[in-house]
Amino acid sequence: MKLWLLPLLLSLTACSGYNGDKALTNYQQRLARVLDTTAPDSSLPAAAKLVEQRDLKQPLPDLRLDITDAYATRRCSLDTLIGERNSSLGKVYSASKQLSYELRFLSQLQLCLSKSWDNTALLNQLQQVYQQKQHSINIAFNNMLLTDDTLRKELLGVSKTLPVNSATGISETWQALTELTLLQQFISEQNWQAASNVDIEHQLQVLYRYNTLGRLQYSLRQSTHQLSQVNQMLTDISPEQLCQPRPDKQQLEILANIFNKFFIAEVQQYTVNLQSYQQQLWPLLETLYADTPLHAALTQRFDTTLQQMRAELAEHVRWWQTLNSQCPLQLASRS
Repeated sequence: MKLWLLPLLLSLTACSGYNGDKALTNYQQRLARVLDTTAPDSSLPAAAKLVEQRDLKQPLPDLRLDITDAYATRRCSLDTLIGERNSSLGKVYSASKQLSYELRFLSQLQLCLSKSWDNTALLNQLQQVYQQKQHSINIAFNNMLLTDDTLRKELLGVSKTLPVNSATGISETWQALTELTLLQQFISEQNWQAASNVDIEHQLQVLYRYNTLGRLQYSLRQSTHQLSQVNQMLTDISPEQLCQPRPDKQQLEILANIFNKFFIAEVQQYTVNLQSYQQQLWPLLETLYADTPLHAALTQRFDTTLQQMRAELAEHVRWWQTLNSQCPLQLASRS
């Protein structure tokens, strides 16, 4: 006899129209009633703290190209870009729009410098601006990663778990993160044309629309906490005492129903889905933030919390395995 716990059977089609925290609460309450015990009531532990935005933003060097040199600005088609930056909107660019501007400027200036020049002094001036812009582009990219409001919301998380069954927006979030990692790669390769063609604002809009990363990290934390509460509740309930000296058949039948209908079909389905989402999205997020001051906290929020959830789930499965070995519960299928 072997418990059909992990991996989740693909043929399982239990339908649940509610989110993971509600499924876990429902499961916990049903177990508590049939076992005549009380579930612990403790607050969700705080997530690893993120460095404040104001402590992460770095000023960009104030580089100025003399707009009075009409020849240079027109020949390089920089006059429009310079005018855009000096406009009222340009002066209050968000970090993402500032990065987009810097990349377009670099791409255009690189193209301009590939032309032949008779004015050596002007060429040297443009080359100096180009080199300085290249050195400062990483600051602009990190400002976007660390201080953009949309990304910050995703990194902080929201108090809303994902659905028990398949969540929407996973593939869209994966695609948006993939585009941002490509942008990061293009910048490291100094491929300014390819980098300037990445629609940064669109990728951020996708992340904002689905809010998948924010909900995923909260779901991981919340499920870990709720599974821990269930395990604490079962600490003083030995499977042996439910079976000896004489098992209560009605109680065991109810437990078997709770196991099959609420643990396997809902709780386990939910945790398997969370692991799948994590495996798709975390590597991309880690790539983006690997060399930033937020990496350690994000690793704690996503990767470490996933490992903790899996440990709590494994402990809970062992309780059911022990019960199944002691009592005639119909929790197993013949293999």
